[in-house]
Amino acid sequence: MRVAILGGGLQGCCVALALGQRRVEVILFDKNDALLSRTAVANEGKIHLGYMYAGDPTLWTAKTMMTGALSFAPFLERYLGKTAESFSMSAPASYVVHRDSQQSVDIVCAYLTTVHELINEASEGRNHSYFGRDLSAPLRPWSAAEKEDEFDPTTALEVISTPEIAINPVELARRVRECIASLPNIEVRCNRENGAVEERHGIQVLSEGRDGPSRDRFDHVVNALWEGRLGLNEAMGFRANRPWLHRLKYGVSFRLPPGVSSPPSATFVLGPFGEVVNYADGLVVP
Repeated sequence: MRVAILGGGLQGCCVALALGQRRVEVILFDKNDALLSRTAVANEGKIHLGYMYAGDPTLWTAKTMMTGALSFAPFLERYLGKTAESFSMSAPASYVVHRDSQQSVDIVCAYLTTVHELINEASEGRNHSYFGRDLSAPLRPWSAAEKEDEFDPTTALEVISTPEIAINPVELARRVRECIASLPNIEVRCNRENGAVEERHGIQVLSEGRDGPSRDRFDHVVNALWEGRLGLNEAMGFRANRPWLHRLKYGVSFRLPPGVSSPPSATFVLGPFGEVVNYADGLVVP
């Protein structure tokens, strides 16, 4: 079986690893110079457990996020051959209820408690782990003195400690690239723009690169693109059955000089506030 994967971000690379270790012939296409070179390394690395989605009272988003988060560490251990604890992890995140939050302190805190209970139910008795963190410990509200030490108490109305962490995305990308390169049945084709997919004599992928256009036949195609993903789906007759929301995020990363204490890892809810993630090696990603 021959499978094309369009897009060399984290999703496309994880699919390639899963297929590659099952001895499937994989061709991985990406338009950039290297795999995992854009959003995959520019994000804060948060492995979301669902705490930040208090705007969804159905809890559907939270349940989706916690399912993925609880499966991620076992996936990395299986396909990268590294223990989850060996990755560079951030300090656990605290959730800060901003004074201009879209929801009240009571609603946000009740939501966090409900999500935490669901996380414990989802992880109990299953072969899932969350990077060595103790998920059974209750969430901890900060004292007034703790809040004043780290935040402006007139802005931070409530702060709750959670077990949620981030893993260093640059390190993760390096390990994934190395693992993909070690599998002989995965061929990586970078610097190739995907033009179209046609159902003719099987499935054909049309791409354009520095060496000109190419047309390749496959048994299956996985669409893991970021740009052009919906357009390609629609061209093949797969139309989205619901509205899509695209979110734009700005971020920077830096390392603190020696002797400067790190800020707490904090996620501000609920609204257009953002978060700060700090790692033990001094890397800070706001």
